[in-house]
Amino acid sequence: MYNSIMLNLLRCAVALSLPLAAADPFLAGVAKADITPTAYGPMYGYANRKCGPAVGVHDPLFAKALVLQAGASRMAIVTFDLGSIIAPELRKRIAEKLNIPVVLLAASHSHSTPQYLNPDAAAAPSAYQVEMENKVFAAVEQASKSMSPAKIGIGRGEMRLGYNRLLPREDGRVRALFDNLERVPYGPVDPGFDLLRVDDMDGNAKALLVHYAVHAVVLGSTNCKYSADYPGVMQSKVEADWKGVQTMFVQGGAGDINPLFMARKGIEAEDFEVTRKMGELLAAEVLKAAKTIATKVPAKPSIVSASNLLTLKDRWEPDKALEIGISTVLINGEIGIAATPGEVFHKLQVDWKTGADVPYPLFYGYTYSSGGQWAGYIPDLRSAAYGGYGADASTRVEIGAGEKVLEQHRMNLFRLRGMWLGAPGKP
Repeated sequence: MYNSIMLNLLRCAVALSLPLAAADPFLAGVAKADITPTAYGPMYGYANRKCGPAVGVHDPLFAKALVLQAGASRMAIVTFDLGSIIAPELRKRIAEKLNIPVVLLAASHSHSTPQYLNPDAAAAPSAYQVEMENKVFAAVEQASKSMSPAKIGIGRGEMRLGYNRLLPREDGRVRALFDNLERVPYGPVDPGFDLLRVDDMDGNAKALLVHYAVHAVVLGSTNCKYSADYPGVMQSKVEADWKGVQTMFVQGGAGDINPLFMARKGIEAEDFEVTRKMGELLAAEVLKAAKTIATKVPAKPSIVSASNLLTLKDRWEPDKALEIGISTVLINGEIGIAATPGEVFHKLQVDWKTGADVPYPLFYGYTYSSGGQWAGYIPDLRSAAYGGYGADASTRVEIGAGEKVLEQHRMNLFRLRGMWLGAPGKP
């Protein structure tokens, strides 16, 4: 009898000393696809580009997928070496065929990439678009099939590699300064970068997502070769120096931020050398910060999300409107992602990062997630008032559209945290 009691007590003591298993496993898988065109066609951006179709490839273009799972909930983050991304059929295929309802498709906004969308929206998809989307679907499928238990962590760093291209002028209005060859650090920017690191259970890095907000326009309108610009250099350098990690780039609120490094000589070797320098400068700081991140198995793994199709009036023709889809994602109750399809100004990113009521707010600009159109430039209210490129010129969205989008993200985030009660709270 005594021995039986002691044995039961011992079993209880051992059970209490063991770590509690997570209610649901947290899984991750990665894969990538080379989306460099096999035929040369029109390039993205720069109405004044000095060439017609591309004449070659300087460095390969990739789409990189990270699939996360917490219990029965799954999401995919796909980063693209493209100027912009609208892909409703791709998103639908991933959601329905791979059972991944949350899909964030994030473009780096490099202006040296293919113009994959046909300007005529009613026309059939281009051959490149069909080829690219098939490759990306296969990569997401591969990532979803390769998932294994994982740890996750967030890190931060800071490096100012951009300037605010909207400068006040003598008349009190603001106008753009597109070229800044003297590298003067004009105006306010968000110099911070956020890092999301995913490891296997042995602590080996599987994926590193770098969130930064500077236009990928180191290469100018004289460049006629496909290139991922400085984000591609950064990713290649990190992967070369840190074997085994898939490095991904997420462009943030870069709508008004240009790079301090600008390749404008029109001499290929010299221009790409400038691009290399900027990418490697960012890579060095990213590596330094990323290797200090302490990843962990989430105590309560979860992935929840909310999506909205917002109707925004046309600023100049109020009888017209456009619809944009946004998604807010909360991972493990700690990481809050605000994904918006357009060129969001940096002030809105700063407001999200400082005002989102979670430990780790991440801002995804240039990201298609839940239908609708590409929003173009989305300025903050003050910028919309003072004007300039993207603020009142070359933008269509109504005054206050940026704040409207941001407030919807905040409301979504509170709902995902279960903060909106069904009845009045205690006085």
